[in-house]
Amino acid sequence: MNIHGLFTLKNYKKRKKIEGDVLKIYRKVSPSHRNLIDVQSKIQFFNQRINLFKTLGLPLSFFKNKKILEIGGGTGEKALFYAFYGAQITIVEPNEKSCLIAKKIFSQTKLAKKLTVINKSLFDVDISLIKKFDMISAEGVLHHTFHPIETLELILKNMASNQIILIAIGESHGMLKRELQKMVVKQLAKDDPELISNFVKKLFPEHLLRATKYDLRNVESVIYDNYINPQDESSNLRDICNAFYKNKISYLSSYPKLDLFYITNPWNHERKNQFNYKFYQNYYEFLEKIWMTSGEEKITRDISDFNIQKITKRIDKDSKKLLQLKEKIKTKNFSKNDLKMIKKGYMGVGLHYFLGMKDNNDVKEFISRLKHYKKTEF
Repeated sequence: MNIHGLFTLKNYKKRKKIEGDVLKIYRKVSPSHRNLIDVQSKIQFFNQRINLFKTLGLPLSFFKNKKILEIGGGTGEKALFYAFYGAQITIVEPNEKSCLIAKKIFSQTKLAKKLTVINKSLFDVDISLIKKFDMISAEGVLHHTFHPIETLELILKNMASNQIILIAIGESHGMLKRELQKMVVKQLAKDDPELISNFVKKLFPEHLLRATKYDLRNVESVIYDNYINPQDESSNLRDICNAFYKNKISYLSSYPKLDLFYITNPWNHERKNQFNYKFYQNYYEFLEKIWMTSGEEKITRDISDFNIQKITKRIDKDSKKLLQLKEKIKTKNFSKNDLKMIKKGYMGVGLHYFLGMKDNNDVKEFISRLKHYKKTEF
């Protein structure tokens, strides 16, 4: 299906139903709202954002005087961060309750004039709006939309040269352990929200505690967003990369990293765009296994005994176990003991962040101009 398929009458009806179902949940419990009720929680949230952009290699000075479009901006906490560092923010958000919270948060600061709120779905705004911004952000929203990859392509296709894009999306390998958790509770609870909530608290209390502690959301918000939400569709790395690559987005950085750790040839040698999944496929398939099996705290302490062969062997073994568990859950043939692999630690990767830039024609333009320069002009 291509992006034009998103706008057929049949898909329009499906999309509106999905949007309606998701909004029904989000109007009850906002997925984005952080309880920034005191100075300490505000500091923690801002530090998390600072660490994110340090990891991605995007300096905070970048945001000064920039115009940023935040798709699915929710209740405005991330927008407040951008505004604090000097950006002008426009939020596109279909949930009217979230929009009101965002406006209220900004009204309590001196940054109110830096916020514009568009209370609509991305599909209901003039898509040419995208070209008016320096940076497009869509964090934690695409996997809750109708056809996440096609939605991503809709954004990428309508970007202008040199624009920056940041997305945070559920990647199917990194999210596998969490997907298995969800499969378990939905089977046991038969899609009943109250029962789902009870089973999550009973079976996965450690994961729930981590999510509320580090994500600054309450228990109800985490459960509704991650377990009850009727639309939560992870995408694989191949499809994500292909969407970027075919729409001429250059890879800048990501978390987890896609960079090849063993590359040492000179920096000025041309390299393949790392969104070219086909070129890097063998390496990326190894990364996918790492993401799938990650999440145990103790592995991070094994660095003093680093052994790539030992690590690879363990990754192969654990990935097979996880896929076997998936089949057991599908056939309702699992025991409580089988769930040990999806109970401890931080459960895979969570959201994957990708930072890219729309390719420009600077080189072509330079060559074109060079033909017209006189010797004295260069």
